[in-house]
Amino acid sequence: MGRMAKSATAKQEAKRPRRRRRWLWYLFWTLMGLFGLTLGALLGYLSFAGEGTVRRAVVAYIRGETKPENAFPGKDRITVLIVGADENRDRRKRVVETAARTDTIVVAQFDFKNQRISALSIPRDTLVRIPRHGWGKINAAHVLGGPQLLVETVSQLLGNIRIDHVVIVSYKAFEEAVDALGGVWVDVEKPMHYHDNWGDLHIDLEPGLQLLNGKQALGYVRFRHSDSDFHRIERQQKFMRAVKERLKDPSVWLKAPNALSAALRHIRTTMEYEQMLALALFARQLPDTSIRTETLPVRDGRGTNLLVNREKARELLQELGFWDDGYLSYAR
Repeated sequence: MGRMAKSATAKQEAKRPRRRRRWLWYLFWTLMGLFGLTLGALLGYLSFAGEGTVRRAVVAYIRGETKPENAFPGKDRITVLIVGADENRDRRKRVVETAARTDTIVVAQFDFKNQRISALSIPRDTLVRIPRHGWGKINAAHVLGGPQLLVETVSQLLGNIRIDHVVIVSYKAFEEAVDALGGVWVDVEKPMHYHDNWGDLHIDLEPGLQLLNGKQALGYVRFRHSDSDFHRIERQQKFMRAVKERLKDPSVWLKAPNALSAALRHIRTTMEYEQMLALALFARQLPDTSIRTETLPVRDGRGTNLLVNREKARELLQELGFWDDGYLSYAR
């Protein structure tokens, strides 16, 4: 009896490794099958991707080109001047390719080391010293000397900060990027109605949460006809938070390369496609608490001019990390 019991026990113990090996093989082939399905779906998706933008994005991601340390070698942080420009039109209301006044001015610092983004909006009516042109509203700098003069003006205004890159966004770029994402959900806070036939601007929005298409979104961020430029800046900042929230949806995130490609057809920038994608990926993975948006402190001046509140501006620039370098100081 003892021998028989031992023999049965030995057989059971011999079966266990076989079962384990069998389960390991089942697991292995299941994982391989899932990998094959995923890879097949990905290759199929890439094969039908329009303009190769998705393919380019995936290749950049696989090669690590969208990592900040590779997209911006040797940089712990970069500062980007983001500008929304008005459209100039001729007598027939056609858009003409000339330097226009800037409708939106934002200085954004992407801090890779400390994992944060700080964005500072500058009101368009801020009175500044424009190099080689004297005093004027900051939105005139682009008209007087193009992007280079605008960079000089903004840098000087903020204490000679270094601006690494520039992105100039046209209305068309904004509209097409929003449409490529399938729209953006925004809680419109009040009725907004305005019509400018000459500027081809038509805004008709009612209050409430709604999915805005490109034209509607542009009207939302440009509207300021029953309030002030400060309210418009608040809406622009609110809209950017809504875009970030929208990109958390995986199905929408897959559209990001096409949205970026659509925008690139109508923007001017000093960055490569992979660098802009790297910034989008960096922003997407940050919690909302690590992204701070502020407006340059100003006070009323003569007429419609706004004057910088130097003391508050100094404190804010230091808080946001723009003045981490000891030699920087506020422009006089």
